[in-house]
Amino acid sequence: MPGEVKPILSIYEKAAQDANREIGRVVLKRARELSPTESGASDKSGFTATDDLTTQVGFTSLVSKIQHENLDYQHPNGGQAKFLETAAAEVDVASIQARHLKGALGG
Repeated sequence: MPGEVKPILSIYEKAAQDANREIGRVVLKRARELSPTESGASDKSGFTATDDLTTQVGFTSLVSKIQHENLDYQHPNGGQAKFLETAAAEVDVASIQARHLKGALGG
């Protein structure tokens, strides 16, 4: 887009942004593994978005949102409620960030 201003990131900010992108992909992959799946349509609604130094992971499907929040649902074919929160808690964020920052420092 003409006239669009893009921030100039330091090598550390770029490494952190790259780490956040990887973290988002890893969390989304794990959340899809943990989510209750009948047709797969809900899993396909998963997304990641990284903007500057913030990454968002989520699902756009209403079914996914309801499944995520309802602790009373039974999942006979596997999966669980709070699948996104569980996935985020399981991912070793610090080690991914450290690896990217170490790489930026040449190590």
